Amino acid sequence: MSVPRILSVLAHPDDESFLMGGTIARYARSGDAEWYLLTLTRGEASRHRRRLNLSPEEMAARRTRELATAAAHLGIAKVFLRSYPDGGLRDLDPRVLIRDVQALVRELAPAVLITFDVQGGSLHPDHIVAHHITKHVFCEERERIPTLHRLAFAGLPEETVKRFPRTLAGIPSHRLHARIPVAEYHEYERKAIFAHESVEPDVREYNYENWMLDEFEYYSFFQDQPAVLADDLLAVT
Repeated sequence: MSVPRILSVLAHPDDESFLMGGTIARYARSGDAEWYLLTLTRGEASRHRRRLNLSPEEMAARRTRELATAAAHLGIAKVFLRSYPDGGLRDLDPRVLIRDVQALVRELAPAVLITFDVQGGSLHPDHIVAHHITKHVFCEERERIPTLHRLAFAGLPEETVKRFPRTLAGIPSHRLHARIPVAEYHEYERKAIFAHESVEPDVREYNYENWMLDEFEYYSFFQDQPAVLADDLLAVT
C-alpha cells in the first residue's frame, strides 16, 4: 500500500519550521506520510535584509539555501519553491496562484492539504492569501481526487496567544480539531528552526513561552469536525 502524501502550502521560507516543524518531522521521519512543501515566495522582503546588508536577490538566495537545509532536517520529500513577490501576494491575480497550486495538487494527489488559519496567525497578508487560495483549490479538487479528504489550518490556541505581548491571531477553542504530539521530534524541529539563520532574531523576539518547540501543534479542520480532539491528521472521521 502506498504511503499517503501531505502537502503544505505556505508563504515564506521559515513558515514550515516555525509553524508546523514538529508535525512535519512527526510524519516524514516516522514514514507515516510523505510530506511535500510549496513555498510561494523566496522571502526577499524580510525586515532582516537591511540588517544583513543584502540586496533582495541576495536575501532570496540565502533564504532559499536555509529552506533547503531546514527541509532536510524535517525530512520533507520535496520543496517546490516559487518566486512570487514577498509581501505582494495580495496584489496578484488570484487565478495565477490558484492554477499553480491546483496543478501541484493534481500532480501529487495528497491526502491532506495544510495552510494557515484564516487570519494567518501573524496577520501577514501573504499568509491570508495562502489560506484563501488553498481553500479554493481544496473545494475545487476534493471531488476529483479520491485521496484528498482533509484541509487543515495550522495555528496556536486563542487562549495561548492572549498571553503573548505581540498581537497574534489564535484559533478559538471550539474550532480546534487536532492536537498533534510532537515532543519526540524536537531534535529535528530545533535544527530546522535554527537553519533559518538570517531571521534568527525572530525566534528570540517572537517565540514567547517557547511555543515553537511546544509539546503539541494545533490544527483546525475545514468542514470536518471530529467528535473528539484528533491526534492524527490522516485519520478519517
